[in-house]
Amino acid sequence: MKAYWEYRYLKLQGLVKMYFINGIPFTWDEVDEDPSYDILQIARERYVFSQDDVYRGSMYLLEEGFHPLIDELDLDECSELPQ
Repeated sequence: MKAYWEYRYLKLQGLVKMYFINGIPFTWDEVDEDPSYDILQIARERYVFSQDDVYRGSMYLLEEGFHPLIDELDLDECSELPQ
């Protein structure tokens, strides 16, 4: 299993650093630094998530026992989780 993040737009929030596990969003962090133009373009071309999307993803992972911030998981060595 791999946890990773991507720059994405979150409705009512703007650009965020969104965390996924196997494609399911489960949390996000605010972006502190000014991203490059390329990062902004890539984020604009991708699906814009709502807070409900992230909530549903997080609840699903909790129900299945696969939430990387709560459950003990065997994650890929390249996985990145929020601090």
